[in-house]
Amino acid sequence: MYTPDISLILQRLCLSPGLTVVESGTGTGSLSTSIARAIMPSGSLFTFEFNQNRKEKAEEDFIKTGLSKIITATHRDVLENGFLLEDKVKEESVDAVFLDLPRPEEAVKHAYQVLKHKGKLCNFSPCIEQVQKASQEMAKLGFYMKPTRLQCS
Repeated sequence: MYTPDISLILQRLCLSPGLTVVESGTGTGSLSTSIARAIMPSGSLFTFEFNQNRKEKAEEDFIKTGLSKIITATHRDVLENGFLLEDKVKEESVDAVFLDLPRPEEAVKHAYQVLKHKGKLCNFSPCIEQVQKASQEMAKLGFYMKPTRLQCS
């Protein structure tokens, strides 16, 4: 992911120290690292990756960079199994969710389940069809954002 994209994502999610964030699609962990730095020192990032090898490599990098205390990496298909994680990620316990998945519309209901009231959801999709399907699912569940300036509060 490119730096301008990461900057925009962090800004749109209104990330700040102490927040709890869920990320799906860990990949190389570049966004994870940036999220962790934005929510340090008391925040938590729970990142989910479908590919076991990518999850393990990212986890190694989190240890090397000293971010493993903030980041919990989990190997899971969130489209099937969602984001709930033992006693760590509960219903309505998360401030922000970031999706970078091939079928994000299937994860929207899981994001809705863990987001706090007024929590933020960001979907990063390169295809307009993905955006449309995810937006339709978000509308069905009652997600709403005023078309005015972004407010972080």
